[in-house]
Amino acid sequence: MSTDNGRLARRSRRDVAAEPDYATPRHGSAFTRLRRTPGLSFLDSRRPSGQLTLSGSVRGELRKMLSLRSTWTLLLIVMLLQPLSTGLMTRATRIWAGLDRQIDDLPAHLLSASSDVLWLSVASGLFPGVIVAGILGVLVLTREFSGDTIESTLTANPRRGMVLMAKGLALALLTWLAAQAGLLFSWLLATLLLPGKSGALPASKPGLALIDLLGGPLVLVLFALMGLGLGALSRSKAGGIGLFLGLTVILPLIPGLMWGLIPHADWLQTLFSLTPASLLGTFLSGLGLASEAGVGWWPSWWQAGLIMVVWTALCCALGTLVFRRTDIG
Repeated sequence: MSTDNGRLARRSRRDVAAEPDYATPRHGSAFTRLRRTPGLSFLDSRRPSGQLTLSGSVRGELRKMLSLRSTWTLLLIVMLLQPLSTGLMTRATRIWAGLDRQIDDLPAHLLSASSDVLWLSVASGLFPGVIVAGILGVLVLTREFSGDTIESTLTANPRRGMVLMAKGLALALLTWLAAQAGLLFSWLLATLLLPGKSGALPASKPGLALIDLLGGPLVLVLFALMGLGLGALSRSKAGGIGLFLGLTVILPLIPGLMWGLIPHADWLQTLFSLTPASLLGTFLSGLGLASEAGVGWWPSWWQAGLIMVVWTALCCALGTLVFRRTDIG
């Protein structure tokens, strides 16, 4: 009986047609011929079409950012704030010099610092631009959380560190372009409105022009990246903007209030000099000697730039840590 059952089982297996194996392409199949087509070399296994790269992620983030109206609006504000502030500063300088006098008849105390007045007017638009750039950095990530599109982004690219880095590089590029264009317009406007007042700089500030024209937009990029890190830390628009405003606006007020309660405390002056807003002013002023700034230790312009990099790196590191370890929900 068992012999008959074995024969029936072998016969049944021979009668059932073997299903084609679609997983392994056969020699001479249509798939193999397609891979050998010269015009379709992108299907070669050495260059997989679905490979994730940082450059591709940056291009995707640029397309995503430029497709939003809010991005264009904030970038235009960053660019236009600078010539607007320059125009107001130069107009105030003319009024201070006297309504009925030409700009060449500036008072003596203004004439000696005329080049400082020029570059102060050029860089004045960077101070309000810092707030706008920081808000843009916060919105780059938090609007995906509020719009429930972060899951689609992480499905396309599950490497969260690469996603955040790509957003940072795209944000830095757009912010730098807007800030650099606005600063060049401010320089041209200040040169036209303050003719003959762009002479030699003081010995303590030999590179003030290069610091403002080239370093100013880079510092603005640092504030934008700081906003991105704080946005990743809070994962909400209101929370990210609140953290950024607290760090740039409210934090410098605390040492000033404590100074009224604790007089003759030089360490409060040092504490104030290390806040991001104060670092921006120190960097753009091109201070070469710490004694020029006041009582206590005060960083020079290059030290202020390095400390600003530390602030940005700290915010980005905390934001990356939370973004990578926290569930999306």
